[in-house]
Amino acid sequence: MSSFQGFFLLQSPHDLLSKLQNDLRRLKSSPTDTYAAFDFFVTAEHLLDWLYPGTSNKVRRENLRNSNTLLQIVSHIANGSKHFKATAPHHKSVQGTHEKAGAFQPNAFDPAAFDVGALIIELQGQAASDFGDTIAAEKLAEEVLAFWERQITSP
Repeated sequence: MSSFQGFFLLQSPHDLLSKLQNDLRRLKSSPTDTYAAFDFFVTAEHLLDWLYPGTSNKVRRENLRNSNTLLQIVSHIANGSKHFKATAPHHKSVQGTHEKAGAFQPNAFDPAAFDVGALIIELQGQAASDFGDTIAAEKLAEEVLAFWERQITSP
């Protein structure tokens, strides 16, 4: 059995949470950065695996994801982006994605000061009921980060 664990400085759920915070900072500084959004949602999906690792926690991970619309959305986005198409039957949250063009070039101005566009996630089913038909990746990422901060830093 291999003793390989983690990835360089990423060794614990707290380390992965720090990476998630960094990914959100990248997304906020460039709201149309697909790479930052990809990194954020794939990391967020795997926080569940790091927090409750191994086969003995599989049911716990599944129950948490199945009972939480936010985690279902994250799972759908992460698996859809990693595998180019989310085909598992439990992925029912996301209808599609698109980029909303802004009035200005993304790197020309501070995104907080001007409309530089956004990455938009189109939701369906319970996800749309909970979060609306569409949500900017940046806004969704803020919700996801807040969730994981509560889960990981709470006593």
